[in-house]
Amino acid sequence: MIPQETIEQIREATDIVQIVGEYLRLKKRGRDMWAPCPFHSEKTPSFKVSPEKQFYHCFGCGKGGNVITFLMEHEKMSFVEAVRHLAVKAGITIREAGGDHRRETFERLNYAHTVAVEYFHKVLFEKRFAVVLDKYLGQKRQIEPECIETFKLGLCGEDWDGLLKYAAKKDISGDEMFQAGLACKSEKTGNYFDRFRQRLMIPIYSLSNKPIAFGGRTMKKGEPAKYINSPETPLYSKSNVLYGLNFARDHIREAASVYVVEGYFDVISLWQNGVKNVVASSGTAFTPQQARLLARFAEEVYLFFDADSAGRQAALRSVDSLYDAGLDVKVLQAPQGEDPDSVAREHGAERIEELKQAALAYIPFRIQDTNPESAGIVAREKLVKELAALASRIADPTRRMLFVQEASERLNVRQTVFQSAMQPQATPEPGLGNGRSRFDQREFELLSLMLSSPAAVDRAFESITPEDFDSKQLSRIFAAMAAHYERTSALNAHRLIEDLRDHDISSILTELASFEWDTEEIDAEARRAIRRFHERKLGRIRTRLKAELADATARADQNRVNEIVQEMKDHGLYDA
Repeated sequence: MIPQETIEQIREATDIVQIVGEYLRLKKRGRDMWAPCPFHSEKTPSFKVSPEKQFYHCFGCGKGGNVITFLMEHEKMSFVEAVRHLAVKAGITIREAGGDHRRETFERLNYAHTVAVEYFHKVLFEKRFAVVLDKYLGQKRQIEPECIETFKLGLCGEDWDGLLKYAAKKDISGDEMFQAGLACKSEKTGNYFDRFRQRLMIPIYSLSNKPIAFGGRTMKKGEPAKYINSPETPLYSKSNVLYGLNFARDHIREAASVYVVEGYFDVISLWQNGVKNVVASSGTAFTPQQARLLARFAEEVYLFFDADSAGRQAALRSVDSLYDAGLDVKVLQAPQGEDPDSVAREHGAERIEELKQAALAYIPFRIQDTNPESAGIVAREKLVKELAALASRIADPTRRMLFVQEASERLNVRQTVFQSAMQPQATPEPGLGNGRSRFDQREFELLSLMLSSPAAVDRAFESITPEDFDSKQLSRIFAAMAAHYERTSALNAHRLIEDLRDHDISSILTELASFEWDTEEIDAEARRAIRRFHERKLGRIRTRLKAELADATARADQNRVNEIVQEMKDHGLYDA
């Protein structure tokens, strides 16, 4: 266990805006910072980070917490690992004991990948493989030593168990290598063997710069599978990862735009030639998760694929998810016979900037091979419906209107035709973000006021108990507040989050603390809230005692009648 005073020291030394800003593109609005929520799909930012209160809350999905719970939710860290991560950033040394089995498993799998990166990188520089290093990477790909080191490129040889033997020396078992997707298991013998052989190895990293998978490019002639990737593992889900994003995210945030290419070497070539806001989709259509990842850092996406028809199809497959994530999409067209890798190697960043300036917005790119004057009704109908569906995904009404206007002009179709083909804008469903509608308003407002008005706290604890709440969740929060107040003589939302250690309760707590009260009226509001709560409590006591009195009177139980009358007097409810 980490001592509470150490956790307190780490928390005081940490700014949630700085930490969350490493993962999201925050924008200042008023006193707070805002971004699209990383925990659900949305087009209009509803994720708030409060520098003053040191917590986050999403008004869309309801997720909320402090800097520690953010790392736990977003980076899948345990509590201890999140605290340790923040301690390193703050330069604070901590002692800890105990563990978390699930996180230990993740750490072992991460360790296995770190060892694999080390092994493959080491093999690449062995003399027997100089042809790969010098001729393939150096001469053909023109990748410089600095980039080989940055991206930790490596090589696996012909051995069936080279990596397994190396890992065993690092105390990693064959079973762990199998779980990590780095080894396979023979169905006949049950023995493990290396998954990758005779391949150039490209490590794939998480946003927190941990190796989680590999792409392997064959070095063997006649091999049918040019590339193979790691399988899905507890660490790696292909639909959630973009190659190179760990290297590029700060450059993307700075430029507010990103180049999306297909392959690993496209990324490496652009990076080496000074274009560093680049990621790869690994040759597949964008998933909604990947699009949301980009939307955290960028506003514009430049799709930069091969000049052939396959590249064009890749661009078309990517658009839906990108528009759905609220991104603006443009398409760079490589010269015929070239791809992003060759353009970067042969012409450099200046040529890529020229292509960017000439990039087509999605509509002209999509219809560039269609002549609206000669196209048949069926072809035009198909395009109208396709573009109308895209327009429906654009949340901003001005952008949506401009998109429809351009599409109608280019296809020579009235805007009303597009509008009739568009899907109606979805009305947000009431979700976790609307606590006042989920809970009794008196209970919700009382707790919110207690977190905002110190003057309300003592009065509330004098007359209200956890048992007075209808909601078990709010009752639990009130009890935690009472215990915290007794211990510290103050109420602080982000410290209460750690006391509760419950993600759902933490989300409710941050919603309570996010409610903005008029500072001039807050004390009066607090008094009214406590009075309303107390009146409800007395009303319920009155109803219960009247029913009990009627029952006791009907049974002629005078002793019980006297007890009830006395209880009513104690509560000021008896009117003779």
